[in-house]
Formats: sequence, C-alpha cells, structure tokens
Amino acid sequence: METIRNYIETLFLEFPNTQEVQRAKQEILSIMEDHYLALLDEGKSEHEAIGQVISEFGSVDELREELQFTTREREPENGIEEEEMYYYLTERKKIALGLSLGISGCLLAVGTLIGLSVTGSQVFGVLLFFIILAASVGVIIYNGMQFAKIGAQLSDRYVSASLNEEANRMKQGYQKSFQISLVFGICICVLCVAPVLFFQMFTYAEYGIPMMFLFLAVGVFLIIYGSINYTSFDKFITAKYFVVDEDKPGPNAMYEKYGDSARTKHVLERIYWPLVTMIYFGWSFLTHSWGYSWMIFVMAGIFYSVVEAIFIKK
Repeated sequence: METIRNYIETLFLEFPNTQEVQRAKQEILSIMEDHYLALLDEGKSEHEAIGQVISEFGSVDELREELQFTTREREPENGIEEEEMYYYLTERKKIALGLSLGISGCLLAVGTLIGLSVTGSQVFGVLLFFIILAASVGVIIYNGMQFAKIGAQLSDRYVSASLNEEANRMKQGYQKSFQISLVFGICICVLCVAPVLFFQMFTYAEYGIPMMFLFLAVGVFLIIYGSINYTSFDKFITAKYFVVDEDKPGPNAMYEKYGDSARTKHVLERIYWPLVTMIYFGWSFLTHSWGYSWMIFVMAGIFYSVVEAIFIKK
C-alpha cells in the first residue's frame, strides 16, 4: 500500500499544491487502493497486486495531461512574440556598443589631452579634448535615451514560458563570450600601469600615462559591452511581465510582484520619500541638528526596504 502512495506522490510532484490537484490525487489513490484490495481478495500476493495495479492504470497519463491543461495558468493576451524579443536584443546590442564607445571615448579624451601636453601641444590638446569629450557625452546621452525607447512597445507585456526558455538558451550561448570579454577587460585594466612602468625605466614616465588611458578605455569597453549584452536576456527570464525601468514597473508587473498590495505599494512610493524629506527639513530647522539629521535618510532607506519586503507577494 505504501508503494502505491509513493507512486502517486511521485506522479504529482510536477503539479502545484492546489485544491484541484489534491482532490484529483486523492481520487486516484482511492481507486488504486480499492483495486489493490480487490486483487488481494482474489488471492494475489502483495507484490503481484501492486504490480498489476500500477500496470493496469495506464489511463493515468491521459489524466495527467488533462489535469495539466486544467491547472495550467492561462496566458494573458498580447504576449511578447519571439520576433519582438529578437528585435529588442539586437537593438540593445547596438545601444551597448554606443554606450561602451562613449564611455571609452571619455577616457581617450583625457589620454589625448595628457599625451599632447607632454609633447608641448597644450592648446591643440585642450581643443581635441573637448571635441572628443563632447562627442562621447553626446553618444552616451543618445544611447541612454534609446534604452527606454526600444522597450516602450514591450512594456508590461506578458513573457511566456517558451520565450523565457528561448531567452535562457540564448543567454547560455552568450555566456562564453561574456566571460572572455570580462576576463580580458579586467586584465587590461589591471595592466594599464604597465606602460607607465615601462617608460619610467627610461625616465620618461609621463609618456606612459596616455597609454595607460588607452588601456583603460579598451578594458572598460570590453567590460561594459559584455555586461550590458549579458544582462539583456534577464528582461525575458527573471519576470513574467516585461519591465522597461525597474524603478517604474507597469500595473501587471506590480501586481505580479506585490499581489493585492500593488495599489498600496504604488501610493507608498509616491508619498514616502517626499514625506521623509519634509521630516528631514522640519527636524533640522527646529533642532538645528544639520550635522547628524541626514541620518534620517539612512534610517528611512532601511525602513523602506523592510516595508517593501512585506509587500512582496509570497
């Protein structure tokens, strides 16, 4: 009898612990136990009865399939299509390239200024510094704005299980490239002092500083580019609803995370920090304790994390 119970428990491991599943499990267990007892009355041995009960219960696979369809969560309409995910990942890859080049360009601007100053072309160095810096900052701002733009059409839309699996497969496929870019990027950043030490042997250490910034630019580019691409897949893996901005999730994403407390959490977000700021200024003006009243923000941050954890749906 215990063998039959263990068989049923194993059979239903893949299903959620709902009332419908429990009811179906008890019905099947009752039928199998009745059949088992009937076989014992016919003179079958315990092992023969158990084996016959399990072997004759072939229709249980059909029941499992039927139960899976009835208990499976119905997917919301307007889910994200695979083509939309591929387009988003492709565009995000272009943005990652732009951001990486922009940040590396800022480092190259400093290296160019120092390098031309060492050779005596200070004026040309300053001019070229501002040109490269302005172009790099412009690239950073432009690509930063594109992050929200490319995800606007996907915002708060459902991420299906099949899309989740495909994104996870693509992430695993990119993992090796990410590891290579991360390792090489970190190594190049660590070795950035090598040119300075090399030129110092010839008492020209200042000539190595521009090369140091070149090394840093390449290393930072590899780290940022690889990291942004690697985390892009998480948008379709970690949540059931697509979130463009983690600080501003949509209604569906809010409900998925906070359940019935989503509305209360939304109201809390709007009034909490303005209220904390008012308390800070009020207390500071009344007590003149500006030297330590800023601790209110530290305590408020800790308290907010605790409150947020309470709201998260279990």
